Amino acid sequence: MITIDMDGETAIVTGAAQGIGRGIASRLGEAGANVVLADIQRDEVTETADELAADGATTEAVACDVTDPDDVEAMVEAAEESFGSVEILVNNAGGAGGQAIQELEHDAWEDALELNLTGTYNCTRAVIPGMLERGEGRIVNISSMAGRNVSVNGGIHYTAAKWGVIGFTKHAARDLAPDVRVNAVCPGGTLTPMLEENITEEWHEEYASRVPLGRLGRVEDQANSVLFLASELSAYMTGTVLEVDGGGQLSEGRN
Repeated sequence: MITIDMDGETAIVTGAAQGIGRGIASRLGEAGANVVLADIQRDEVTETADELAADGATTEAVACDVTDPDDVEAMVEAAEESFGSVEILVNNAGGAGGQAIQELEHDAWEDALELNLTGTYNCTRAVIPGMLERGEGRIVNISSMAGRNVSVNGGIHYTAAKWGVIGFTKHAARDLAPDVRVNAVCPGGTLTPMLEENITEEWHEEYASRVPLGRLGRVEDQANSVLFLASELSAYMTGTVLEVDGGGQLSEGRN
């Protein structure tokens, strides 16, 4: 049986208070990593970090707005002060509404790009000096199947930003090779607790019927993919984009 041992390594996970980010932080902690959970929601991320610590993980919570470079620098400094170095960064923070372009205000467009794309840049830029100095690092960017086609639930601003994350991933992988590996995960529809609270059974069944594997994704599906890319099992992979959507892209381009 293959096991992944990240004992002694430190990972930062942004947008870690809930949903996929929480799942990623939990999975990395189970593999032995020190996990710095970062989120703009101070109370929620602290509670999540405490819960993971109660399950045996080594965690620290940091309040961070990834669109603020000063916040991001402070997040990385806190991680280095607590654990010495940062080996892994997971750029998970993101999101946007579902407006069509004819309804989309300029501020909403700017906000989506700032959060999803510029936030990824800010966090990546902050960890690069330490990773390059040590000659080793792994960055995993969370895009979306919206970045492979278009979003069903998000708006055009979300689709554009997530396509941008993929382009950023591929270019950063080239710039930072061979010392730092940069890869991306594109989740398809995933049953986070928040989604489960806000969908009907009919919607769930209809969506799942269009996925070749017959179900929506689970948080652990996405977390396991990140764990793989953050580990030495993917040592010969950089600039790679994993589509974790149950084969959904095979079904009429639905994402």
